[in-house]
Amino acid sequence: MPKFSFSYDISFALFIGAEILVVLAFLKILSQRRSPTGMIAWILAIFIAPYVSAPLFFILSDRKIFKRDRKSPYIIEPLQNSLEHNCKKEDRATADEHIGSIERLLAKSGIPPATKNNRFELFDDGVTAYEKIYEALKSAECCIDICIYQLKLDSATVPLLECLAKKASKGVRVRLLLDSIGSYGLYLRPWRLKGLREAGVEIAFFMPFLRMPFRNYINLRNHRKIMIFDNNLLYTGGVNLTSEYLAPDTSMVGFTDFLCRIEGDAIYYYHQLFLSDWCFATGESISHPPPIEEDVGNACIQVAPSGPDMQKDALYETYLAMINAALHEIVIITPYFSPNSTIMDALRIALHKGVRITLVAPIHSDHIFSDLARASFLHDLFDEGANVLLHTGKTLHAKAMIFDRSCAMVGSTNFDSRSLFYNYEINAIIYSEHEIEAISSAAERVMKNTIPYRPLRHPLLLMVENFMRTFAPLV
Repeated sequence: MPKFSFSYDISFALFIGAEILVVLAFLKILSQRRSPTGMIAWILAIFIAPYVSAPLFFILSDRKIFKRDRKSPYIIEPLQNSLEHNCKKEDRATADEHIGSIERLLAKSGIPPATKNNRFELFDDGVTAYEKIYEALKSAECCIDICIYQLKLDSATVPLLECLAKKASKGVRVRLLLDSIGSYGLYLRPWRLKGLREAGVEIAFFMPFLRMPFRNYINLRNHRKIMIFDNNLLYTGGVNLTSEYLAPDTSMVGFTDFLCRIEGDAIYYYHQLFLSDWCFATGESISHPPPIEEDVGNACIQVAPSGPDMQKDALYETYLAMINAALHEIVIITPYFSPNSTIMDALRIALHKGVRITLVAPIHSDHIFSDLARASFLHDLFDEGANVLLHTGKTLHAKAMIFDRSCAMVGSTNFDSRSLFYNYEINAIIYSEHEIEAISSAAERVMKNTIPYRPLRHPLLLMVENFMRTFAPLV
């Protein structure tokens, strides 16, 4: 009888286990109601690299979490005085019925309508962003709540964190919620936050990826940027807390991004989102934030969150509805551009209707795979007549969309499948004329540092573009 070595037995068992995992992955793909492009992407990935892609599929593929011991569906409680402060037709840049349909669509996902009792400002340079946040930190008297995707300890952020620690030591309640992937350097080296904790800063990591990664869904990240000071001042947008985004010296800043300052009723909804995420990360019970009691302005703002804890893909549906409703012009500013086929069809149809589409993307983003995946989409839009511009200044990280100068969206969401279907995101939809003009002016400043996109027509390059397009849903 032949003898088998121990190493041979182990190798054979691993091979059989891997083959079973591959079969189970295929069965799960077929059992789920996925988009055809998503199914094809995973099937092709498993076919090319089965023993790597099959395990990744079980870790990364799920995008909604409503099961026991996971984040429960989030329900936004409307303001008690929301009827008084809700935006009316006269508060909007246009009385177009299409805008009302957006609010009705979002209402199906439990998102309250826009409120008019707000003040809104937008900043588009890292030095101003740094100064504004530093000023808010120094002025806070009772509480500071921060949810951020990426935090690094560097020459720009250390003074901010020292201010944070000083406030906590004086009795200000400070809560700092970090994503464990975005801020992995601090998650893996928690001793670097020891000084903050000793000063009284409460720190939590969202879905820590080393603690039961299969249960915690390592692919579902908290990409929201929410900074609330004394319950009455909010900073949000796409800015992370690193010197790449904000710093006291412009030579230190490496990204072009948008930071929004908001006061008024909209803070109530941002605060609910923060508390929901904080309570999930810490196990604390959810408490309602205090409502805004004073009149602060006339900006008409609707807070539109999205994420795996929401029953519907509200943001994705909103993108489609806004594109389909546009009559004259669409402006899209995004660092990553890899839409699914449905959104591409909507953009193509809009172009055929005569809608002018301007897409601004970085000439090179900070993710090479995203740049490879976007190539065929940029090519298609250019061929259909869109004005595609490549930003050549500091790496573009800003996210904004403007529709017919009657509606604008700014926030944390990129124009890709990850932001639309996997990440926890937060956006402000703006309906008032003055604020839309402010966003449009910021978009025009971004466009000053661009060059026209011209696709390369080499056959081999086209083959590479089309191949990478298949994997766009996974990037």
